[in-house]
Amino acid sequence: MQKLLDMTENSGGVLAVCGAPALHKKKTGNGVPLLNKGALNLYMNMPCPLKVVTKMVISEFADLYNASHEIPIYSPMLHDGDSKGIEGELKAAQTEDDLPEVLVASGLHTVLSKNFRERFIDTGVYTGITSSAALGKMPETFQRLVTDHNIGIYGIGYWSIVLDLSINPEVPNPRRWTDLVDPRYKDLMTVHGYNGKASIATLLMFLKEKLGSNAATDFAINIRNVWHFAEILKRLDSAEPRRTPFNLLPNAASVQMPSRKQGAILEFEDGPVLAPMLMFVKTSRMEECKPIVDFFRSETMRQALKRGDFYLAEDVDWNEPFSFPSWDYLLNNDYEALTAMLDVELKKGLRPDVFET
Repeated sequence: MQKLLDMTENSGGVLAVCGAPALHKKKTGNGVPLLNKGALNLYMNMPCPLKVVTKMVISEFADLYNASHEIPIYSPMLHDGDSKGIEGELKAAQTEDDLPEVLVASGLHTVLSKNFRERFIDTGVYTGITSSAALGKMPETFQRLVTDHNIGIYGIGYWSIVLDLSINPEVPNPRRWTDLVDPRYKDLMTVHGYNGKASIATLLMFLKEKLGSNAATDFAINIRNVWHFAEILKRLDSAEPRRTPFNLLPNAASVQMPSRKQGAILEFEDGPVLAPMLMFVKTSRMEECKPIVDFFRSETMRQALKRGDFYLAEDVDWNEPFSFPSWDYLLNNDYEALTAMLDVELKKGLRPDVFET
């Protein structure tokens, strides 16, 4: 089934993992540190399409809060910190003092890595934050993730296939995610990626769990291009000869597609791929961080997230189908090691020119 995108007019390894005195001597590539000594430190790892709007509303909140509180809120995202360097500093954390008081993660490669999870989540240094309203609506597997494994589910986004309706492929549309490994789709897919990496780890994990060891390589053989979502949207419904009928994008990007473009979301029988956003707060600073948590549950944040087709967990219709690796599969593996293995398997099948733009 196809669903036309509800779009407003817009102008615009190989697996990716989108001031004041610092607490540590280490600084990121552009000098903005992860932490600021004496502040309530907030680190938020956001998908690229949401960074501008979330930075705007969080900056307004932080300015108001800091004007009336002795201990300020500090966030490197408000100072355009280098995300790769900041993520590296977070991953290198050894003690509670190395951590931000509030951590919101749309990328799971650090928080679900074995070392980080065992050191800070399993031990209760961090408390996972999930609203009671969301917990009551979630399926049992997600409820157990919250209650038994201390994982906080803050929000949910999605990935989908966007059809280029200006192309008439001589194959039927795929109906399920596992169809994407079928050889009939060779060179008919483009996926989002950047800096020579493909941002499709969650889908690869889902395919590997469902289909076995060759799934990532089989899927890679069908990929014609790995382009940044902006390039995919620009070339969709154009004269670009390398464009493809099937384009894997985060919904946060696809909602930005110009309305003049001929495009539609392909609705799979097993739903879109889930993109959970996790939230953790230092257990020792829970009361002090309550204003930050309350803001993240506010109508302001709800509307900001919706602009990128992200939703607070309590606003999700959990009865609708979705695809995601099982949590048993994710928690029984080291997320970082699993991603590295999938990176190797993906490389085996990719065309040599797949990153050329």
